Amino acid sequence: MQDYFRKTIKMSIQLLSISHKTARASLRGRFVFDSEQTKDILKQLTEPDGQQENTGIEEAVLISTCNRTELYCSGTPENQNFIRMQHVLLAAAGIEKNSETHMAALDALRRFSDKNAIHHLFCVAAGLDSAVLGEDQILGQVRNAYFLAMESGYTKTTFHCLFQSAITAAKRMKTDTILSKSSISTAGLALKTAMECQQDLPVKNVMIIGASGKIGSIVLKDALDFQGLNIFITARHELPHPLHGQDMRYTVIPYEKRYEYMPDMDIVISATASPHYTVMKEHFLAQNPPVKKRVLFDLAVPADIEPEMSQVPETVCYSMEDMQELARQNNAAKLEALPKAKAILSKYEEQFVKNMAFGEALPAIAALSERAQEALEQESAYSLVHKFVCQAKKNCDADEFVQFTKILNKIVEVEV
Repeated sequence: MQDYFRKTIKMSIQLLSISHKTARASLRGRFVFDSEQTKDILKQLTEPDGQQENTGIEEAVLISTCNRTELYCSGTPENQNFIRMQHVLLAAAGIEKNSETHMAALDALRRFSDKNAIHHLFCVAAGLDSAVLGEDQILGQVRNAYFLAMESGYTKTTFHCLFQSAITAAKRMKTDTILSKSSISTAGLALKTAMECQQDLPVKNVMIIGASGKIGSIVLKDALDFQGLNIFITARHELPHPLHGQDMRYTVIPYEKRYEYMPDMDIVISATASPHYTVMKEHFLAQNPPVKKRVLFDLAVPADIEPEMSQVPETVCYSMEDMQELARQNNAAKLEALPKAKAILSKYEEQFVKNMAFGEALPAIAALSERAQEALEQESAYSLVHKFVCQAKKNCDADEFVQFTKILNKIVEVEV
């Protein structure tokens, strides 16, 4: 399929990826970009910088989450595009050339081209490449990244078709397999694990820091499904009331007073976009907290919870790094659905390649139609088709011509 893609599609697709599979959270955190930074990166990639008339990249989409950063580009030539993509991405991450971090980033970055890049995007959108197999948030993140690039003018026909196909395939997979029915989000898995850690003790009080953000709001939604919990939420920014259309079954506390409430908490989950710690050992101990079992879960990149919090007696701390093992255990229950899920994605992938190939073939179809019209005025239809097949025989190698004849028989449904 890769060779077929290269021969058929004129536009090359490149992907530069760094994820939980290749890099630790501390390195991935360097590649987390907000919407304005994302648009600046896309602009640098696609627009001339004054030193050259054309960057070689015609379209670009950047997916940036706490678990992965993926830069998709289309254009030619392939190798020069990868060099430019890598240069712009590392510069945006503030990584100096030849530094120790630079070498680590080069080792963690993965390159994908054409069919492999397409396949990777379909898997990512469907949650098959996530730490939590089949997670739901990534589909929204892919959609948002595509919309941002589209609204900013950095996508054209190829990426419109590609991302819309990947999103549609992911939706179908979630509808037709148990992956979506049994899937649990990274946020939900964190809450479930924290509850299990406290299973020998009654869990009453849960604090969610960053409840106004994407991950924090998902944690809150999952927490509301548990009966008998006293839920306390806070965030640096103003929280909407009520969240998720729910009744007020939680208490909103001022962010600056969060430490005053922490001693009474059984579970604290933090998921903010802050570059600073939201929970620090020194400030926590200043409240003279009782010695009791409590669980702290850090769902942020960069980290929200100071590592020294694990030194507090009876305190169990989880970080994003711990999610991989937790996710592995959770994924085991979903493996049976993988063959069907992959078959659905493969069907949509092939349809995308066919659609792109058809678009590339339209000029040839028009030219062939014109020749056919002229030839039919002078000879029979059989003679015309016979010449067409002979021309294919002349211009194709043996393997290509065998495939051509098989396709010809499929078109006319002749048994061979």
